[in-house]
Amino acid sequence: MARNTVLVIDDDPDFREAVSLVLDDMGVRVLGAPDCETGLALLEREREKVRLVLLDYWMPGMTPVACTGALKACADGDIDIILVTAAASPAKYAAELGLGRYLKKPFAIEQLRGVVARSLGSASNECSR
Repeated sequence: MARNTVLVIDDDPDFREAVSLVLDDMGVRVLGAPDCETGLALLEREREKVRLVLLDYWMPGMTPVACTGALKACADGDIDIILVTAAASPAKYAAELGLGRYLKKPFAIEQLRGVVARSLGSASNECSR
């Protein structure tokens, strides 16, 4: 089963829609969630298809640390999680969450495409579960 789904967890509906439009042109399926709780439910339901989570830092509900921890536990190390933030120091926030990669808002469409292509390209064609 091909894993070409990206989960976007961001409380800004316009941002989720814009990412969806860009990735749709790449043939990538996008799931959107306005908060971590909804994102976790989607991830559990679509676990075999999701390869990448784009995660906003500031959202209602769970703290960023709790959200990232829950996503990592659900992902079992098999899903890339990339912080997406408009913070002045995105590297600091990514490090706080134990994430190695981030995208600073606003970013160029080419940056988004590149990050997604690299993450999906590293996915195997078969799920590990």
